[in-house]
Amino acid sequence: TPKPFEQQLIGNGRWESAEVVNMLKVNEAEKSSHKIGNIAAHVPDIVVYSSLDKKIPYAEQFYGVLLFADISGFTALTEKFSCKKGYGADELTHTLNSYIGDIVKYILAHRGDILNYAGDAILALWTVERSQLSEVISLAVRCSLSIQEHCGVRKTGVDCDLRVKIGISAGVLSKVIVGDETSHYYVVIGRAVDEVRLAEGLAEASTIILSPNAWELCNRTDFVIDHIENERAVKVRYLKRVPNFSVQDYLQEIGKNVEHENFQQDCLRKASRLKPHVERENIMRKYIMKTVLQKIDDNQPLEYLSEIRPATIVFVNLQFEDVNNDMEQCVAIHKAAISIGQQMLHHHGKINKVFMFDKASSSLFGCTFLCLFGLPGDKRIDESAHALQAAYSIQEVCFQEIKILKTFSAGVTTGPVFCGVMGHPLRHEYTVIGRKVNLSARLMMYYPGLVSCDIETRNFSKLPSFYFTELPNKALKGVCSPGPIYQFMGNKRQTLVGKAPMSFQRKEDYPLLGRQKELDVYFKGLKDFLEARSSVANVYSKVIIFEGPTGYGKSHLLAEIVHRASKEQVRVMPFELTKLDIKQSNYTLQTLLALLLEIQDCKGYAERERIILSKIHHPELRENVCFLNDILQVKFPVSPTVSLMDSQSKASEMRKYFLQLFCKLVEEEPCVFVIDQAHFVDETSWSFLLEVCQQASLLIFMALQPQANLSGHVPIIRLPHAIYFKLPVLDPSVIIQLACQALNVVHITNELKLFLVERSHGVPYYCEEILKSLYLGGMIQIEALEEQEPEDKTSPKPCCSKSSQVWQEEEVQEDSTFSQQISSIVKARKILFLDRSPNEPSFVCLVRKSTKFTEVPIPLTLKGMALAHLDQLQPTEQMLVKCAAIIGHTFSTQMLLDILPDVTLQKLSVSLELLFKCGLFECAFRHTNLSLPFSKEAECCNSLSCFCAGNQHISNIDQNVVRLASVGGVWKCQVMCFCTPLVKEAAYELWLKEQKKEIHSKCANYLQQQVCYCQECGREEFICGHKAALDGITTDSNGDLVQESCKRMVYLHVSVSRSDEQNFLTMVDSVVAEKRASIDSKRRCNCAELVEHVLIPLTRHLMGVGDVPRAFYYLLESAAACVYLSNYLKALSCLNEAKIILKNLKAGMPAFETADPKVKVKICKFEAACVFRLTGEILFNTGQILEAEEEFLKALRLLNSRFPRNHVALSMKYILEKMKTLHYRSQDIKISQKRDLAFLQERIYCLSYLWQINCMRLLPMRALLAITMEANLATSTAEKFKVLFSAVDHFHYSQMVGDVVECSRYECLLFRQLAEQPSCNKELELIFYFTRTVAIVRLCTGNLEQSVQYTVQAQQVIQVLNRPHLDMGAIAVLYMPLLLTNRYKECVQLIQSLEHLGTISVAKGWFYAACFDFLLYAGFAFRPFEECLTFVEECQSDPNLVADKSLMINLYSATALWYARLGVWKKVTLFFRKAHDVYIEIPASIHSHRGEVMFLECSVLLLRKALSGQDKDKDAKTIYNKTIKWFSDYSQRYATNRIFLPRVQHLKAFCYLLNSCEKKANDNLKNALQLSEKQGNLLDQSWIRESQDIWSGACTQTLVDWLAATLCMPSWEEAELLNPKTLQRHFNLIDLRSESALGLTGPAASEGEQGHAHSSTT
Repeated sequence: TPKPFEQQLIGNGRWESAEVVNMLKVNEAEKSSHKIGNIAAHVPDIVVYSSLDKKIPYAEQFYGVLLFADISGFTALTEKFSCKKGYGADELTHTLNSYIGDIVKYILAHRGDILNYAGDAILALWTVERSQLSEVISLAVRCSLSIQEHCGVRKTGVDCDLRVKIGISAGVLSKVIVGDETSHYYVVIGRAVDEVRLAEGLAEASTIILSPNAWELCNRTDFVIDHIENERAVKVRYLKRVPNFSVQDYLQEIGKNVEHENFQQDCLRKASRLKPHVERENIMRKYIMKTVLQKIDDNQPLEYLSEIRPATIVFVNLQFEDVNNDMEQCVAIHKAAISIGQQMLHHHGKINKVFMFDKASSSLFGCTFLCLFGLPGDKRIDESAHALQAAYSIQEVCFQEIKILKTFSAGVTTGPVFCGVMGHPLRHEYTVIGRKVNLSARLMMYYPGLVSCDIETRNFSKLPSFYFTELPNKALKGVCSPGPIYQFMGNKRQTLVGKAPMSFQRKEDYPLLGRQKELDVYFKGLKDFLEARSSVANVYSKVIIFEGPTGYGKSHLLAEIVHRASKEQVRVMPFELTKLDIKQSNYTLQTLLALLLEIQDCKGYAERERIILSKIHHPELRENVCFLNDILQVKFPVSPTVSLMDSQSKASEMRKYFLQLFCKLVEEEPCVFVIDQAHFVDETSWSFLLEVCQQASLLIFMALQPQANLSGHVPIIRLPHAIYFKLPVLDPSVIIQLACQALNVVHITNELKLFLVERSHGVPYYCEEILKSLYLGGMIQIEALEEQEPEDKTSPKPCCSKSSQVWQEEEVQEDSTFSQQISSIVKARKILFLDRSPNEPSFVCLVRKSTKFTEVPIPLTLKGMALAHLDQLQPTEQMLVKCAAIIGHTFSTQMLLDILPDVTLQKLSVSLELLFKCGLFECAFRHTNLSLPFSKEAECCNSLSCFCAGNQHISNIDQNVVRLASVGGVWKCQVMCFCTPLVKEAAYELWLKEQKKEIHSKCANYLQQQVCYCQECGREEFICGHKAALDGITTDSNGDLVQESCKRMVYLHVSVSRSDEQNFLTMVDSVVAEKRASIDSKRRCNCAELVEHVLIPLTRHLMGVGDVPRAFYYLLESAAACVYLSNYLKALSCLNEAKIILKNLKAGMPAFETADPKVKVKICKFEAACVFRLTGEILFNTGQILEAEEEFLKALRLLNSRFPRNHVALSMKYILEKMKTLHYRSQDIKISQKRDLAFLQERIYCLSYLWQINCMRLLPMRALLAITMEANLATSTAEKFKVLFSAVDHFHYSQMVGDVVECSRYECLLFRQLAEQPSCNKELELIFYFTRTVAIVRLCTGNLEQSVQYTVQAQQVIQVLNRPHLDMGAIAVLYMPLLLTNRYKECVQLIQSLEHLGTISVAKGWFYAACFDFLLYAGFAFRPFEECLTFVEECQSDPNLVADKSLMINLYSATALWYARLGVWKKVTLFFRKAHDVYIEIPASIHSHRGEVMFLECSVLLLRKALSGQDKDKDAKTIYNKTIKWFSDYSQRYATNRIFLPRVQHLKAFCYLLNSCEKKANDNLKNALQLSEKQGNLLDQSWIRESQDIWSGACTQTLVDWLAATLCMPSWEEAELLNPKTLQRHFNLIDLRSESALGLTGPAASEGEQGHAHSSTT
């Protein structure tokens, strides 16, 4: 009995699919040990065993059986994996090759040969004799049945199943070989090729179809079939018998004339055993793309070529006339291949495949070429334009060269595709798969005779719109929503001259954001230009050039300039150039003349001639108007003078004529030219522009890209009035505003905010593309909020609710954002730049629960831009860039040397110099001042400029000294960075998973060997006791927890001695002086550099390796360091990552993508508590105290120290803590273990914030318990430092609750104890904390002079601690005593330090709040009111600002107060309402104190306005009672805070005066004056005295006087020279006057307001 068929082929037993399924895990015995075997794997047997001496082209006939396997699901699978960051290509390659490898395994096992991989289809061939056709057809059917049995349906794990359907045909075929000397192509033609395609078209998933010819030739008794209605083809069900065909004999006949080695019968493919043969190898190489050959020659794994990248696909189909023989068709294909190959070479494309079958069509026959643009090594930014031009040129050339060509069709698409080597280890090909590949094939088929393209190709080509014509929509098989389709018209350009409109137009409701400096340059340039024209000065021209990389917003900036300039009395002529224009001589000159003469819209030459003659009046110019014939495409008669000129003279005179005409036309009216893409100005036009700028008066704005050819525009830039401005990236706050504008929303979540800031890198185009990708990927959703009536609003919620914050744990537990936050009327909207919808308010952008920002890849549009840069590099430089990308945005020369394999410093220097010159790398310490005249810029900066040579830090660099990065071949630059972060991200994603891990490991090892602590401040850890809490998991060093035995402190009642205080101050002065003398003035704290260059990179590398414990450790250290440096945005980013890790581990998932899922990791409670404690600290410092309280309570629970919530539990807990206090006083304290000390310290941190929060919330019992628990925990540590730290908190607490005795006792104790402390950094931090606290306490008690004194002391101490300034919260409070004592200079200096914290939006808010104080009370403008108002209006889109109630009441009240003083009551109503809504939720904190006082002042002015209205009898009493109630509430809330008591009594006095209670008014005013004199409050003293004079009639002041003073308010530069009393003269409480002044005129009267704003809010 014969063995079953499969056992004959495979041996005893079936093969498991895993044995040969994966290219990377193939058995070494199956792989060739010679390069020829690796090359043979890329071509079919008909090429491997072809004759070596035949002349190309040629055709050979043979009999064969074809099997066409079409796989469905590949396109959807590619789309799925393209949305994954990092390892999408890896997983896709494995999935595709696993499935295809299984199918190919069965084909090879049945001795078939893979003829082609056509995307997601496979064409297999059996070459046989005519007599063997019947048995081989049965063999092919048996192979198909095996494939369907084992591979019919394959689950992929990503909700996308793979299925296969099969068609089989047989008959006479012809092998056609075509090509030139460098590239060969093979194709099989014949009737059987057409039939196999038709048979596959009839098949369904998991079925097998025999073509009519195959059914005719087979032994029908062997098959069980089903007939197909109206078709001759049949569907095979199964085989009745096993074929008798001898595969061993067949195998022996294959390649019998070619030598093999180690060949065995069970070898899957005989060609894999070829012996080395140079000639045959060289022939086969010509069939393989150079991209693949380079990897084979470098002995690199072919999976390196597998990636998902944006590319342009061109399908070209040639249909021929009916021909009599195959050779004639062969010659036609040969000519087509030669022509297409030449165009591909010229346009940087590649021919990937040539075939005569196409599954896309059942009606379109002929030869099809698949051409690719944008493959590795050939990526171009303008590849879409190249592809279109290539397709059009091929069409023209083919019709000229090929006489039998009947129809030419081409489909061009652009988008993401999978590019890679697909198939089996023994037979594979480089191919592309994706939706855009399918669409390109469909366009070729459904739009025959045309060069058609999709809208993406049209847009990315950046060719003029008249190159395209929109085609009618058609239903394309297998393609949903293809979008608009266009015909490319090639160079059939319209006869429009000068028609080059700008591609971007500014919209009225969407102004330019973040480019105020650039607009200031525009305003000044326009002003200078107009002033020069109006004067009798000589010719004045001004050229302003904006330079910036792609995506920086150059076009948007020019559009804004056009928009603004069009409103001035100038003529604006904007136009945009393209890459094609640089190749046309005088094109820019033509456009300039056409715009000047206004002929750009003329349809014919006659119309142009008529307009030109109407514009030219000068006789000489009219006489020689024929000079314009060629350049403007007109037909004026040639003048006699011109006709006598020779060609050289004519060219010279023509040039002079153009110049004279241009100068004459711009004299008539002021002209502003705006040129976008100016780097495409042709050379002759540059020289003309130079002459024009020297002889004519005009203003030109240009935008160009860096690294452009400077030879043309350098002379223009060197003109006296030229400005060269390099566009910087946008600030993070502007990126958020830009996102809101692009999405047409009023709010985006903090999670999205952090993601955009990190991924956009400040580039506006990146931000827009990321948003587009997120929206189209369904990761964000835009929803509408139902508008509510103002009167129904009792406690309005800001858009940024608690559940939308990234730091809220609830958000990761449930997706309540989409169901509870949004009101009943909900509708989705597309983002603005996708559908150009009108502006609709009250929309918010929310993040879906399933969104994982860590897995979001770079948008493929941006990736394509980056790859275009990388593909221009040589392999050595590419490898260097890829390694640097893994290190990070900033990297050192030494680190590159450490991780690069086999590289020397000399080789590295050469590569780095090239990368500097091509604009990929630059010195990390390059200047930030980017606005310089070009001459100075050229002198101090070039591509090789280095600002770090011989220096460690940027502060050490002489700003006027610039060194070269390379001197004499020796590399000097120590620290470098990527010029474009996008290149870094794209280069990073080119690595495979295991490669990334290997290099990340090298980087982590390198960084861990570096100094991981600041040598200047000695801080080894930013979380106290972090290492000890982990029991030495990370390192054995515990030096940060040196314990000190602490004597029990004596808690006796002592009075504050002046000598104790003086001793303390003397000690502080002495320590500061000593530290200043010992500190090198050139050295400073390295903590910022440590975080940027060590901690954060080390965290990233450890995550890349998959080391969860160490990565989490350094992630927390990075977050704590950022909090220490007040970089809250970056700290939140780190903490957000930490929370994601905790969430994943809790769900049983890997912590992050690279973590080993088999290794179980548990984060200790200490570190989890640190995450919440640090988050709470950030929230507290940004004013979000309720959210902060929740975070601290979570941290305490993790630290096993629960804080009670109900009154009974609070009382019991307090009694227990008091008993502990007594116990600690009577017993010696045992020194705790280091690990326990770390836990104790974290609890102390949490409680130190909780007592402050509860004091603000007026919860005295909770505050008392928190401060008592803190004191007990500090005592239990037995560390004097912690005990004293807690004592400072108790001192501050005593003042806040009004316990004068305790406050005095702790103050004396601290003065004595701290005066005896050693002067190390740790003690200095405690001294700073104490002096800062004393300054605040003195301020609250009204002792302004001492508050100022201790503020100065705190500043001095923090400077010797190498920290630049006080923390944000302290600055927001401690500038007030300086303001109240008229020390404006010191006050301004302190406020300016908030600008150093500009990345923190809350810091920026307090800065503008202080600017309002200067405007309202000091009498000068540190920032203009318009700028402050703009910030207030824009701040509502920032969730951090909205959540800080203390800040918002300051901003809203100040704005309302300003308008109230101006009498603009409509605006007062608006902002007073906002302030009132905040007031009802505000905590009683020192930060909200000033805002509430301004709120009271505004309410008094509104009361006065109500009294002056017509309905005063009706409303006045109600309003008065409400105002008095607010005064009463204020007294209760701020009973222990006396800083603003004089002002409040002053305001109350005026209320009594308005109510005709003059005695009460005078008593309050007198008390206010006495209190202000006692406090030393000079500001309020002057106001009170002036009010006394006004009320008594001693002097008068009118509203007109105050308005006049407001209009001429000096700037700070002017005010600095004036006396403070002079500034305050008209800036008192201007409306607080007698009733005789109640009749107002001016703005209030003109508005006709009735003063009911106050009553509407109450």
